[in-house]
Amino acid sequence: MERGSRIHQYRDKLWFVPAKVEDSGHYYCTVRNSTYCLKIELIAKFVQHEPDLCYSAQTMYIQKLIIAGNGQLVCPYLDYFKDENNELPKIEWDKDCKPLLLDNVNFIGESNKLIIMNVTEAHKGNYTCRASYVLLGKRYRITRMIELLTLEEERPQSPEIVSPVNETTEVVPGSQLQLVCNVTGPDTNFVYWKWNGSLIDDDDPVLVEDYIQVENPSSKKTNTIILMLNISEVKSKFYLYPFTCVARNKYGVNSAYIQLIHPVPSFQQHTIGIFVMLTVVITSFVFIYKIFKVDIVLWYRDSCYDFLPKKAPDGKTYDAYILYPKTLGEGSTSHSDAFVFKILPEVLEKQCGYKLFIYGRDDYAGEDIVEVTNENIKKSRRLIIILVRETSGFSWLGSSSEEHIVLYNALIQDGVKVVLLELEKIQDYEKMPESIQFLKRKQGAIRWSGDWTAGRSQSAKTRFWKKVRYHMPAQQPLQPSASGCLRPQGRLQGETARGGPRASRGAGDACPVALGWPVPC
Repeated sequence: MERGSRIHQYRDKLWFVPAKVEDSGHYYCTVRNSTYCLKIELIAKFVQHEPDLCYSAQTMYIQKLIIAGNGQLVCPYLDYFKDENNELPKIEWDKDCKPLLLDNVNFIGESNKLIIMNVTEAHKGNYTCRASYVLLGKRYRITRMIELLTLEEERPQSPEIVSPVNETTEVVPGSQLQLVCNVTGPDTNFVYWKWNGSLIDDDDPVLVEDYIQVENPSSKKTNTIILMLNISEVKSKFYLYPFTCVARNKYGVNSAYIQLIHPVPSFQQHTIGIFVMLTVVITSFVFIYKIFKVDIVLWYRDSCYDFLPKKAPDGKTYDAYILYPKTLGEGSTSHSDAFVFKILPEVLEKQCGYKLFIYGRDDYAGEDIVEVTNENIKKSRRLIIILVRETSGFSWLGSSSEEHIVLYNALIQDGVKVVLLELEKIQDYEKMPESIQFLKRKQGAIRWSGDWTAGRSQSAKTRFWKKVRYHMPAQQPLQPSASGCLRPQGRLQGETARGGPRASRGAGDACPVALGWPVPC
């Protein structure tokens, strides 16, 4: 083929001037002499630029530059186009299909090279070097495509110990412990623990090393090594010297230590412990007090009465006014009468020293009931209301003038504290006055659980009477007298309900009790 042909051979090369897509195919090169023949098949592929681009990705030459510092791109395979003076053609550069300004500051053009100053990540991209040459009087275009990739500079880096960081840790003697040495760095393959200047013995039964290596997906040369030192028992000698982790690679060596120390008493832990203990104590005290409140209050009254501040006289004569049903049926009347006239005085007056006003016992015959009730309710510190189960017994509450006056004075006028006593379990309170229903809801009622057997003595130490005494005013403790009756310490009075002398039974029928009120013995 002549050199003027579009496809021709010049010396040892086959030229396509200009090249076309249809020139793609298989070509054979034969080399022979008198004794030897070599035939080589070559595949040539010619492509056009991709749409809207000035290049084809199939013809890219990849070149790499390291970030930080200067670098250069080389327009490849231009030596074939030197002129008769052996000079390369003049080259123009584009980046991403846009002309590149060679300002001799950021980019410098030199022969077939593009020098890039201070390579950064922003210099990545597709570069085009363009030149032209003349063949047989015709000028032809030469184009080369280069894809620039930037790389991080590989600098010598000694291993980095992430942990420990020259620290101390509190450890209880005799406990188990695991120390972790976390190391990262390129080509780090030599990590070990030391104690007291010596390596850990592989046969040591107390100190055992465990090795884990983790590869870094982003860099094959940088990996992470975790070396654990398992201590099965912390001995006293381990507090004398620190445990040191040492890491080496071809660039250097680093080390870090961890010192074991005895635990320091924590003020915060003590505070929390004290707070928890106080909480438990207070909760237990509240729980115990809720269960044994009545017993605690009565014990306090009996034990500390002499030490309590003396209260000014309140002008009251009676400790309690007893309001009870007086119009019940025959069967119920005997029960309530026995409780009101026998059991109640026996315990509260004889054993406890309280002074009661019981209508029908402590009033004078012929006295006006309204006047008597109104006068004596004002003289009483408590109002004890006796409740029974029978429906017919409900009608007495609030039905007579006495009950009206008593409830009014107790609940509205004088603010007397009311105590409800159930002689039997009462299922239905709806038929009772609203005032009684309100008291039941507010404070509840004390239910009798004793024995009605005649002649059976009652004790103030039973649960029922303790609850009654709890709601009664504080009373000076009683002491046995020579006559066998209980009397208050240091005083014996003989006043009556009306302030004058009161007829009493013979010495064999009555005993003087607290506040001098005669009751049946």
